[in-house]
Amino acid sequence: MVDKILLNIDNAKPSFEESALPYVPYNLKLRAGECIIVETGSMELSTALADLCSGIVKLDEGSVKFEGMEWSSLNEPRLSALRGRIGRIFQQGGWVDMYPVAINILMPMLHHSSLAIDKLTKQALTLCRIFGLPGLPMDTPRHMMPVDLHRAACVRALLGNPDLILLEHPFEGFSEDLLFPLFEMLNTAQNKGAGVICFTQQFSLWNYYRERVTQWMRLQEKGLTSENQ
Repeated sequence: MVDKILLNIDNAKPSFEESALPYVPYNLKLRAGECIIVETGSMELSTALADLCSGIVKLDEGSVKFEGMEWSSLNEPRLSALRGRIGRIFQQGGWVDMYPVAINILMPMLHHSSLAIDKLTKQALTLCRIFGLPGLPMDTPRHMMPVDLHRAACVRALLGNPDLILLEHPFEGFSEDLLFPLFEMLNTAQNKGAGVICFTQQFSLWNYYRERVTQWMRLQEKGLTSENQ
């Protein structure tokens, strides 16, 4: 596999007013096919760090580059197109409750990419079955069981074969039967060159997947530090 750097966070110091992250420089490199596990002290910090990776956080210093392009230098439509290469599980859901979950799953890729809707729908149906859903859910988010909504979140994050997959606490609070379908799909994604960053409050949840983990990191007041596992 080509040694391609997908995400390069280089001494990036987030704006003090706009981020919950400690006001320190952050450094992280994620290459194609790698998986990094980041332990954080809170879900709020996980979301803030995922936002930093996605180019949502304004920086006072440093840079964040994805696919070789610096987020701060991009304008629409290139900005949206690049974000279309990111799949993400949001720990707070990120659902639009006025639409069925099926539309919520398809909508990001329809907005950010030019993939045909029939191709996306076919892939979404396949992913739904892998994660234990009988098909694309037509209920609104508020009417779905939390575990099924989480299954749908996994489908949405993996739809369209993203280059970067950001997972905010994908297992906390859910049964282990969700672990193995996600591990299987992440393994497949890494084999195709995708990079994965998972935010967790417990390293041990990833013990079953440790052979595919490239680096373990911890978010502390001084920033991101590497850990031996």
